[in-house]
Amino acid sequence: MKSLNKLIDLLTAAYIWACLTVHNTWGIINVFNIVWMKPMKGGLLKADHPMVTGINPDNGDMIWKQNIIFQSVRSAELKDAPNDNEIVCDVGNHMRKMVEVSSSSKEFPNGKPDRMPPAINYIHGCVHYNGGFFLFNDFKDAISHFSNIDFQNSFKRFVKEEGREPVTIFRNRNYDRMEYLEFVCFLRTIFPWFSNTNGNKKRIGWGNPAPYPSVNTITGYWMDDTYKIYSEEGRQSVCRSAVTKQYFSEKVYVGKRLTTKSEEKFLAHFTNERVIARGEKGNMFFVDLRKLSRGYKFDPSKKLPNIANRLMEKCFNTSTL
Repeated sequence: MKSLNKLIDLLTAAYIWACLTVHNTWGIINVFNIVWMKPMKGGLLKADHPMVTGINPDNGDMIWKQNIIFQSVRSAELKDAPNDNEIVCDVGNHMRKMVEVSSSSKEFPNGKPDRMPPAINYIHGCVHYNGGFFLFNDFKDAISHFSNIDFQNSFKRFVKEEGREPVTIFRNRNYDRMEYLEFVCFLRTIFPWFSNTNGNKKRIGWGNPAPYPSVNTITGYWMDDTYKIYSEEGRQSVCRSAVTKQYFSEKVYVGKRLTTKSEEKFLAHFTNERVIARGEKGNMFFVDLRKLSRGYKFDPSKKLPNIANRLMEKCFNTSTL
């Protein structure tokens, strides 16, 4: 029976990984489209746009703390840590600043030169403003909740009904990097969506810097919002009102386990080795880390590079950096 259960686990994991790969490939195609095929210009959002300020125009307060969907019970060990509103505002503000760089101002009507193209910054704008936030103490706390079937169903119901990107934040900033990657691969094994290991330590996997360990689970709804930014009408409607519906009826959900399984650890180590094998390219997929390391920035006041420029550079080594 134990062997049969293990086989079922492996087959289930393989199926979800296949679904995740198809879903994530569609997301990659769309990012490639707005970065290289039809580059989104800088300065599309004005300095007073809610995605640039983080302010909910309905009440004048910061939007992020109004979009906390679930909070686990805080552990005694973290009683002196910042409160959850401060934590979620810290994470939200980090993403907000990325949008601000690409927003229009008197001095920089097309946005400022930046290591990231405007499209990437706009994506973070849609995630931070419209997203829903989940807070846990540490990875074991989160695994316990996420391995509970009722919690999983409520999580999926939130994503489906709200059409928003969930962001999972951990109160404990002191974490083991591989344990973090294993947790993210646990999420990739129970949901057919890609998740990223963003955090305050050295990058691991495909993650990005963040003030707290915060997982962006990429459900794909960012596409609906980001494409709106192309048009003036879309920019007026892209920001959604704060979430008002209650999706979780319990304060504590006790799951089947506190740790990751062997297949989730395998995926974590495979991901880690894959990134390491990229060498100087690092974990950046849509921009060239080697160029960024030499000081390159996307200048929105000039014509942004497109797919033709990228192919010419690769074929004829035309880069000036």
